[in-house]
Amino acid sequence: MVAGKPVTLLPTALIGEASGIVLVVSGAEEVSKRIESHMRNAGHPLRAAWVNDLEDLEDVLRRNPPDVVLCEVSCGSAPPEKVVPLCAELRPDLPVLLIDEQYALELAVTALDMGAQDHAAYGEPAQLRHLELAVLREFVKHHSLRNLRLTRQQLADFESRHQQLTEGTGDAVAHVQEGILASANLAFTHLLGYDSPAEIAGQPLIDLVAPDQQVKVKERLRAVLKGKHNGEPLELVLAGRKGQVHVKAQLILGSQDGESVIELLIRAEGGKDPAAAKHPSIHGRREFAAALAEAPADPKLSRTGMLLRIDAFEGLEQRVGHVDAQEIIGELAALVHSRLGPQDQSFMFSADEVALLLIRPNANEAEQFGEFLRKEVGGHIFTTARHEAHVTVSIAVFPMGGPESVDDVLRQLADEVRRVSDKGGNQVVALGATAKANQAEREEARRAAQVKKAVEENRLKLAYQSIASLEGESRSHFDVLVRMLDESGKELHASEFLPAAQKFNLMRLIDRWVITRALTVIAKRAAAKEASVLFVKISEDTLRDCDTFLAWLKAQVQSQPLKSDEIVFEIQEASVQNHVRKAKTLTQGLRAMGAGLALEHFGVGANSAQLLDHIPANFVKFHPNFTQKFNDKDYQKRLNDLVEAAKQRGLKTIVSHVEDAHVMARLWQMGVNFIQGYHIQEPEVVLLASDVSSGRG
Repeated sequence: MVAGKPVTLLPTALIGEASGIVLVVSGAEEVSKRIESHMRNAGHPLRAAWVNDLEDLEDVLRRNPPDVVLCEVSCGSAPPEKVVPLCAELRPDLPVLLIDEQYALELAVTALDMGAQDHAAYGEPAQLRHLELAVLREFVKHHSLRNLRLTRQQLADFESRHQQLTEGTGDAVAHVQEGILASANLAFTHLLGYDSPAEIAGQPLIDLVAPDQQVKVKERLRAVLKGKHNGEPLELVLAGRKGQVHVKAQLILGSQDGESVIELLIRAEGGKDPAAAKHPSIHGRREFAAALAEAPADPKLSRTGMLLRIDAFEGLEQRVGHVDAQEIIGELAALVHSRLGPQDQSFMFSADEVALLLIRPNANEAEQFGEFLRKEVGGHIFTTARHEAHVTVSIAVFPMGGPESVDDVLRQLADEVRRVSDKGGNQVVALGATAKANQAEREEARRAAQVKKAVEENRLKLAYQSIASLEGESRSHFDVLVRMLDESGKELHASEFLPAAQKFNLMRLIDRWVITRALTVIAKRAAAKEASVLFVKISEDTLRDCDTFLAWLKAQVQSQPLKSDEIVFEIQEASVQNHVRKAKTLTQGLRAMGAGLALEHFGVGANSAQLLDHIPANFVKFHPNFTQKFNDKDYQKRLNDLVEAAKQRGLKTIVSHVEDAHVMARLWQMGVNFIQGYHIQEPEVVLLASDVSSGRG
């Protein structure tokens, strides 16, 4: 309870791991910050993005729609009479609330009249509470509409896939609604001797049943509709165009458009995939071990051992009986064997395990084949004379060629596949040094592809950490950090994706994305009395290509030149040491455009102080080691000496990773100019329209 009133928290199940986005259309960013602050203090994991014109609003609506739009009635560059129709046109379900500093009944009527959902105010605490509840109401309603639309799409997709499977299967399938044959596939049509399903659709089912069978069929249909059917197949005689057809049909009760439908399923003769006739070798473990030990016929090809285990096999035996369970194993082995290549081999490893030796161009293909088999088995219906069953398998994969002996390979395959299966199964695990190296390489490549796609879809965003002055300077300084939202909306820190980006040569792309966004922030806040200083990191890749980078940056700032060192580019000392001449060129070019330079991770090189004579930087930011090992006398002395060296050259000093007050006091005594770290302020995400995560709507 707060002030005697119940607190209504936003249902977290609606938003998952990602925070909800409220888009504030206002002439002042302070309105967005005030609303976000209130919502977060009230316990709602919402973030407020800010736009101040129609062009930005249209951009974010087309690409990354928010959950709720709040439009300030006094926003001249994006008035409500244009915002509401634009939202209705581009995102019909998106709720729009009109907001003002004070509540007015006539504005509420105007809001509803023009198609907005409500009017609320942000001027006083009580009004903010009303705004909070209105936003939560619209948030829940919007997500319910979105989930309904998604469910309808999934249902349509399911029905489409079901229709395709029904039409393509060799099994005869017909649907009966109120005794009328509503639909039938080609297999059912051909079973009765007709050419097209249209020839029999709409006929009473009884007319297609032999006269002496009609009473029995009617009784069974009634029992199915009443839920009294025990699932036993119905043996009946159909009256076909070319004579009677004796069949055995499964009767399954379902629904379509709210009406009960009975599906008649008549299995094709034999009920099995023709490919299943190709049975695996009956050999066992000894033969599998011997095959693994054989020298490869072609050294260029990769040899991989694989072991498949049926998950929860004991439960399967209990459900279908031991005899039918063994028949299902045989069908599984045949299915797997039918998917093998000409050089592959299969073996029965145990009562519920099948072993494979795969010959592939590389181990990656073998692992991909394992994932293919897992899905193939999981989507297959295994049938016996008395039962149908779905099963899943766990698969262990071990590329050969490492130091392990065959006995080690067999032991690891068996131990791991059983461990995974006992914990729920339905997984593929890769074992051995070769597999782990391949897996790490694939994960890095996957992450790099994820980063590239995130840049293309504007799923990167900026966070800002305060760089606090120890000398009382009024101007704000912020370190710009980059975050990435993955496809599910989960926020990843730079350390989780930049290493892969660096390995796959994506750093220049990321640098330019971050710089473009930082320049956008500067432009948005151009009217502020005293602009903040933004520190933006650039990579060694960008430094290597400094001439091209400077030409690109010059084009970016041509329409709105920089002033008063609004932006300072940070580059690590080690990178500068590797490219001193290019660093000089970069520094001169940045200064000519009104930008500054900071040497980051400073102080760990052998000639750190001497480097300052060659690179006319504005700031030095010391390596985190100086803070983490602050109590070490040698580190303290070196830090003190380097601070003095920077002072003598007129450079400002920054110490990062400050986490306690004692260190902060000592740094002040040393004459350090700025500090940053979690003791000062955690990084804070301040969203503009371009930072709103994609994948919404």
